[in-house]
Amino acid sequence: MSVGHCGRLFMQVLQTTPYEYLINYRIKKSLELLGKEKTIISQIALEVAFNNVSHFIQSFKKRMSITPKHYQKQLFSHQNNIQDI
Repeated sequence: MSVGHCGRLFMQVLQTTPYEYLINYRIKKSLELLGKEKTIISQIALEVAFNNVSHFIQSFKKRMSITPKHYQKQLFSHQNNIQDI
């Protein structure tokens, strides 16, 4: 089976390219890491296999419409508000 054929089958079944699937998976994993504890964004980028922090931030913002740092701040702000109740 050729690479091109695999790519077409992947697209037919999952309605996305293998590359986009992988990026989306990495972003999903980064959401988990951002929610567990306050960690450095560059550390999270490396942990989810982005070699370039700016590429991670750009990919995250494209999919989430917010930067990872802003997402993290909102998440912890919301958690603190709940604890104050």
